[in-house]
Amino acid sequence: MMGVPAETGPQLVAWSNDMVRMYMHAPTRAIEEQANRSAGDFAAFIRHHAEERRRKPGDDLLSVLTAAHESGEKLSEDELVSSAILLLNAGHEATVHQTGNAIRALLSLENPAALLAGDERAAATVEECLRYDAPLHMFTRYAYEEVELVPGISLQPGEQVALLLGAANNDPAAFDAPRGFNPSRQDQKNVSFGAGIHFCIGAPLARLEMQAALKVLFERLPSLKISEEPHYRDIYHFHGLERLVCRW
Repeated sequence: MMGVPAETGPQLVAWSNDMVRMYMHAPTRAIEEQANRSAGDFAAFIRHHAEERRRKPGDDLLSVLTAAHESGEKLSEDELVSSAILLLNAGHEATVHQTGNAIRALLSLENPAALLAGDERAAATVEECLRYDAPLHMFTRYAYEEVELVPGISLQPGEQVALLLGAANNDPAAFDAPRGFNPSRQDQKNVSFGAGIHFCIGAPLARLEMQAALKVLFERLPSLKISEEPHYRDIYHFHGLERLVCRW
């Protein structure tokens, strides 16, 4: 979709992995320096291919981004690069974790394939997977102005706040029986993709990817079962499996 060579996939994943280690708890200087090198290499890669698309546009997403404009103003070079990296990076991290988390959740149920039969049912099941076991449990934001959260608790401009998305998705004041997996729930309002101006730019694609992938998986392997206790990665910020060993 982005229009970059398919054979560069492993390199893009490696750069992404290096960069997101900055989200981990207390990264070392070596991790910081490697993340910086990878970010520079990733940016140079996007700039090179964007320049090619300016000379010879195609029907890929990078061509669309190079031509994108709002109110007569085109994306700057840096905006184009950061947008492209964001889309590629998220696909290598959050979507991967969410797919694994969803498979684990579905395999704890009696007949997961039935929950994916038909587009409407598959969409509802994916939404519940997003709520039930999200790939990102926390994001941080800065207050631009004074905000009173509740009486006596205010944020001042420049102060940072941690948004606990995983906790919000399991708030008993917002969801009926939040630790129960229920694709037919009527109170579905998960915040796994964020909200407002920070709503995830790749949310529609992530939803489609999961609906297609999960449907195909359980159609082809209807007898799929977990054969070992699922093991989650000991990581900060992201929430995903180290491995999910199954049999069929």
